[in-house]
Amino acid sequence: MKQLFPICAALLLVSLGSVYGADARKAVASKPNIVVFLADDMPWHYPGFNGGPCETPNLDRLAREGTRLTQFYVHSVCSPTRAAFLTGRYPFRNGMEERSHGNDIAGMLPDERTLAQALKPSGYDTALIGKWHLGNWYQRQLPLQRGFDHHYGLYGALVSYNGKTRNYWYDWHRDGETIREDGYTTDLLAREFERMMADRDSSRPFFYYVAFNAMHSPYDAPPALVEKYRKQGGGKAPPQELATLESMDTAIGKMIAAMKAKGVLDNTLIVFFSDNGGTVNPPYRGGKASTYEGGVRVPCIIHWPGHVPADKMVDGMVHVADLYPTLLKLAGGSIDQPLPLDGMDMWDVFIGRKPSPRTEVVHNLPNSGTGEMGEMSICLGAWKLVGKQLFDLSSDPGEKTDLAAKHPDVYQKLNARIQQLVTERRPPERHLNIPDKPLLVLGEKENANPPAWLEPYLDSLPESSKARKQQQK
Repeated sequence: MKQLFPICAALLLVSLGSVYGADARKAVASKPNIVVFLADDMPWHYPGFNGGPCETPNLDRLAREGTRLTQFYVHSVCSPTRAAFLTGRYPFRNGMEERSHGNDIAGMLPDERTLAQALKPSGYDTALIGKWHLGNWYQRQLPLQRGFDHHYGLYGALVSYNGKTRNYWYDWHRDGETIREDGYTTDLLAREFERMMADRDSSRPFFYYVAFNAMHSPYDAPPALVEKYRKQGGGKAPPQELATLESMDTAIGKMIAAMKAKGVLDNTLIVFFSDNGGTVNPPYRGGKASTYEGGVRVPCIIHWPGHVPADKMVDGMVHVADLYPTLLKLAGGSIDQPLPLDGMDMWDVFIGRKPSPRTEVVHNLPNSGTGEMGEMSICLGAWKLVGKQLFDLSSDPGEKTDLAAKHPDVYQKLNARIQQLVTERRPPERHLNIPDKPLLVLGEKENANPPAWLEPYLDSLPESSKARKQQQK
C-alpha cells in the first residue's frame, strides 16, 4: 500500500498533464482555428476581468474560461506591437520602430514574413478585419500583399467611428477597394465577421485577425452607452471611453456567437490583448508612448476550453512576438525562415506545464525614429532599465524606486546590452509625406481612381470638410 499511493499519484499527474499537454498537441492534427482580438489603447484597469468599471461580460467570460497572462509585454505604441505580433521579430528588426503616420509612405520592411503568410502552407484561410497600420500607401504594403486573403477596415492608425475619416482623407476598404458602409466601425467589424463565418467552408482552418480601432480616439461612442456611464458617475474613467470599450465587448460577443452557430468554436483558439496601454494604467506607472510598465504591460487572455486551463493566471515574462512561433507551431506550420525570430514557443507556458523560458524583453532602443515610443528600455530578469533609471520589478512593479546608483553593475550590464542590440538594427523605410494631391483616400491605387461619391461625401462631413479646405489653400 505504501508503494501504491505514489504510483497512483504519478499516474494522476501524467493523466492531468495529458489533458493540457499531449491532447492539445494532438489537436494540431485537426489544425485549430485561430482568432486574435486586438484592442487599441485599452487601459489595464478598465475591463471587468481586471476589476474595472466597464461592463465587459464577454471578455470576462473568456478570462474565466481561459488563462490570463499577467506579465504580457507589447510595445508602447500601435505599429511596433502589430509588426512584432505578425513577424515574431522586434520592431528594430522589421522596420517598425516608428509607427506609420497617416500622411506617410513608410511601411513594414517588405522581406518580413507575416503570420498570415506562414500559415498559408498549412491550408489556412486568412483575414484581417479592422486596422492594419503597417503601411498605408503603396500596394506592396497592404494586407492583401502580406498574406491575407481578405481585408475589411482601415489601412491607417485611426478613423472617426461613423465617418471613416482622419483629417481630410477617407480610410475604409474591402479587399483593396474603397467602400462606403454607413454605421459604427465596431459594429461593422462584427457584422463582417458574422457574414464571413456564415458563408465560410468550415472544413478549412482559418486565421482571423480582428484588430479594432476601439478604444483609440476620437471616442465616437454610442450616445446611449455614454449616457449610461455618465449617470453612473464616480469619476473612475471618462464615460466616452467606457462606452467605447463596452461596444467592443458586445462586438466580441457577437463574433463568439457566430463561431458557436457555425460549430467551430470548440476548435478555435482565441487570443485577446491590447496593442499598448491607455493614458493611465494603475497600478502601473506610465501609459501609451511610455516604456514604463503602464505603456507596455497589457492584459492578455488565451482561451481554448479543453486545451488551455480555465480561470488561471500565468506569471512569467511573455512578449507579443512569442505569439508568432506559438500559433504557427500549433497550426503545424514551420518556423524555419531566412530572418531569425525573437519570439519563442510559449504553448507549454500557456497550459501551465513549464515556466516561461524568456529572460529578456527589449522595449525600445535609443534613437528610435521620432522618439515616440518612449525612452530606451530593456528587461533582463527582474531588472528593468528605463532611460537612466533602474528598477527591480520583483519588488517594485510600480517602478517607484530608481536603483541605478545602488546597483551600477546591473545598470552597466543592461545599458551594454542595449548598445549591442543597436548594432543589429535594420534601416527602416523613410517616413515621408504622401506626394499625391489631392489626397482623398489612403492607398495609392485607390486614390488615383477614387469612386465618384467620395469627394462630395468628404465635403459633407463636418469632421473632414474644414480640414480639406485648409489643405487646398
